[in-house]
Amino acid sequence: METIIDRITRLLKEKNKMAVDLCNLLNIQQSTMSTWKSRRRNPPAEYMPTIASFLGVTLDYLLTGKDVPPRKTTTDEEDYFLNLYRDLPEREQWRIVGIIEEAHRRSHESDKYLDAEGKLSV
Repeated sequence: METIIDRITRLLKEKNKMAVDLCNLLNIQQSTMSTWKSRRRNPPAEYMPTIASFLGVTLDYLLTGKDVPPRKTTTDEEDYFLNLYRDLPEREQWRIVGIIEEAHRRSHESDKYLDAEGKLSV
């Protein structure tokens, strides 16, 4: 089973990166990384995000060897509208942004006349 330090070593080789550059980035001695390797120890947790970024992998991949698929945060309807928007020329995209901003402003402008129950209060 590949350990985290094994994965780091493999990724350094695969991506033609130098361990010395990673050590400099982490502000550690090369002997520290050598100790991790020889003692089969993982680097401290606070180094993991920097190591993952340096190696161009996700933190999930660095820790587990598997990429976790990103969670979907949009609805199908939002995806539909986003795809329509992306198909428009840039000039039309900006026109749509203006329309949405104006609708948003008007919507919030009218909110100030409503009470906590959503009823008109003057």
